[in-house]
Amino acid sequence: MKIEVLVIGGGIVGLSCAAESAKNGFSTLLVERHESFGQETSSRNSEVIHSGIYYQPGSLKAKLCVTANHNLYKECERSGVWTKRCGKLIVAVTQEERKPLEELYKRGLANGVGELVLLDAIQAKRIEPYIKCCAAIYVLSTGIIDSHQLMKSYLSEAKSFGADFAFNVNFVGGERKNYLFDVRLRDTDGHLTTLEAEYVINAAGLQSDKVAQAFGINIDTAGYRLHYNRGHYYSVSPSKGKLISHLVYPIPLKHLVSVGIHTAIDKAGRVRLGPDHEYLDQSIPEIDWYKFDDTRKEKFLKAVQSYFPALQLSDLSPDQVGVRPKLKGSESEVKDFIIQEESVKGLSGLVNLIGIESPGLTCAREIAREVIRRIVDIS
Repeated sequence: MKIEVLVIGGGIVGLSCAAESAKNGFSTLLVERHESFGQETSSRNSEVIHSGIYYQPGSLKAKLCVTANHNLYKECERSGVWTKRCGKLIVAVTQEERKPLEELYKRGLANGVGELVLLDAIQAKRIEPYIKCCAAIYVLSTGIIDSHQLMKSYLSEAKSFGADFAFNVNFVGGERKNYLFDVRLRDTDGHLTTLEAEYVINAAGLQSDKVAQAFGINIDTAGYRLHYNRGHYYSVSPSKGKLISHLVYPIPLKHLVSVGIHTAIDKAGRVRLGPDHEYLDQSIPEIDWYKFDDTRKEKFLKAVQSYFPALQLSDLSPDQVGVRPKLKGSESEVKDFIIQEESVKGLSGLVNLIGIESPGLTCAREIAREVIRRIVDIS
């Protein structure tokens, strides 16, 4: 079997790559190791349409996110995917947090984020009466989205342009031979299949560094090794959840290890808190990644009560756990998305997508467009 584009991974980014590939006329196959799409990071997040305020000016995250924020609402309106432009407050609780808040505001302006307003305490109180702060950034372009609907829309679009999908299929390995990639796949029955592909898009999310390694890339030398970062979410009781109508975020942690435990609102209006952050020890098996640790409840309350004082411990209930593929193992430096076509490594036509965490959901379509541009450039 021979195809033009093989996409490895059926999360939001893989689905968008399949849709964009097929739309551009490439014969396209997506393979996914799970029984359906979006079973990992794509379905275990805050479902936020980000603005691009947090990221280093000139970075891929900044450029793609600002463009994606502008385009995603329009695309979802056309395709019938639910969104809500609810807006977000980033709050400074203490006077010491004013300076980093103002720096964040300037960064947002430098990135071209639209609809940013710097608020004092009284102005913020008018918008969110139950939120305590001394200053805030009001990000009007931030919103929420039904991520499952979005993934289904990309799947349907890809199929409408002729893309094929194979679930319960594991990528085993691959190598470049005679201007094509020989790719080995295994299904759940253990049957091995080999196919030839002109281009391979590695959108394997949490497994993307292992996929790159299977093509012979030294992931430490290349800077591709991932560090799994687990985050918990708690649900807020309806009586307290109805007290807020916007997303509310604290000042982000240094080096963007996390944007902090924030309030998130879903399509049903349910309010959640999260995520926290914890790098997983390599000895923890994948089957245990998503077990909920309810001993974190008091830590969550303390973090959020500083800006949402009406919240009580009894208002919190365990919700879900997500795992993010981070390109840093410590609070050292901000890492950008890696979108790398590998001609320089002798693997022309392989595009690796590594470290696609937040704002990956927002940027999925723009990432896909960037990938296809790179494939077209070498075709």
